[in-house]
Amino acid sequence: MGKWRLMLRKWRNREDVTALLGLMRYLPYVACVVALKVYVVMLLLHVRDYKPEYVDYSDYGEGMNAKSLELDPPSTTTTTTEEPGWREKMDVLSRLNHTVIQPSAQNRTPDTIWLFFNRIPRTGGQTLVELIKSLAPDLDYQHQEHVYRTPWQRLMTAEEQKNLATWFEYNFWPKSYDRFSMFINFTHHRSPYVTMRPAYVTLVRDPVDKFVSYFRFKRVDHDRVKLEMSAREKQKTGSGRVWYWKKLESCILEGDLECDLLDGSRDFTSAISFLCGQHEQCLQRGDRWALQKAKFNAEHEYAVIGLTEHWNTTLAVLEHYLPMFFRGARQRYWSSDFTSQRLTNKNPKKYQALREEVVAFLKERMALEYELYEFLKQRLHLQYRSLEPLLALSTTSLPTKSTEPPQWGLLEKVGNDLARAA
Repeated sequence: MGKWRLMLRKWRNREDVTALLGLMRYLPYVACVVALKVYVVMLLLHVRDYKPEYVDYSDYGEGMNAKSLELDPPSTTTTTTEEPGWREKMDVLSRLNHTVIQPSAQNRTPDTIWLFFNRIPRTGGQTLVELIKSLAPDLDYQHQEHVYRTPWQRLMTAEEQKNLATWFEYNFWPKSYDRFSMFINFTHHRSPYVTMRPAYVTLVRDPVDKFVSYFRFKRVDHDRVKLEMSAREKQKTGSGRVWYWKKLESCILEGDLECDLLDGSRDFTSAISFLCGQHEQCLQRGDRWALQKAKFNAEHEYAVIGLTEHWNTTLAVLEHYLPMFFRGARQRYWSSDFTSQRLTNKNPKKYQALREEVVAFLKERMALEYELYEFLKQRLHLQYRSLEPLLALSTTSLPTKSTEPPQWGLLEKVGNDLARAA
């Protein structure tokens, strides 16, 4: 026995064995680090079950699993009934198909420290994002831009919506967030112990102008062109070049699938779809219920829905309805420091005006979208007119370096003043 102990001691005293045993002490730590890294990588790689088809990379994102698009059930949280106007909302929802929703100037901004800007394509959203990012340091809040894992993640499963609601709940400092997303019912997806939800804002644009801009933008954005052409060439040789040189007027008048505006087709780009919500019926073009739900959400859920064509009016309303995030917005937007980020047409190409019959055709096919657009225009101007006394008395401006940092309650006294004035 003593002989074996002596041999073991000699073996342990060897330099290479000593080094090996020293390294083995760190194995548990290394294993923990590797396991953690693997876990993080798996989280990053985890995506929904998209079909490996061209539609994954198309404009409309039809790779979304349709079975996850279900009507939002009524909220079961106890805090829902405590929200202002809850009974009014439930009454309107119960007879949504048989009621006329009227726009109002009522301030729907909730008591919150979070802002959710669900962007609609080709409406000037990037300009507003740059303005938010510019204002954030002065108004003492943080802006979070969405990092896209997939090209078009506008539809979200119930789990993803819940995760986003939880993400907001873990932010204890004023926070703004933007992404291309259909309306999300944060009241339904929030935790039972949370009473706040984000304030909603978005921008809309004249439907024909937006449709034309979107068609042309896809053919001038370098990365988008490569993506589209590559995907189409894989399906059929030469189809990528045909798509690139396609003319808008011929696409519309010849009934091309890319310009298909027929009732019943799925629509992932219109204001109706974005304001309606995260379920299948919202995607159906020409659906009267989807229009009603979009109006309902616009009137009862959104603090402000701005119009690209009425930019100064939009900024004025944002300043007074959401001062925590937009105080001094007009001052900043028209300042010389912000000149390069102002609302401009970033498409360098020049195009001839569309023929009158093409415009008339588009307006006829987009009748419901124009009904929503006029509704939102009326609402924005009602909000602006309710502010005229306040606008005449004073103007909002950014705090200067000599003043104390802004002390936010949940929304500032001006929010309550505006609610009473409305």
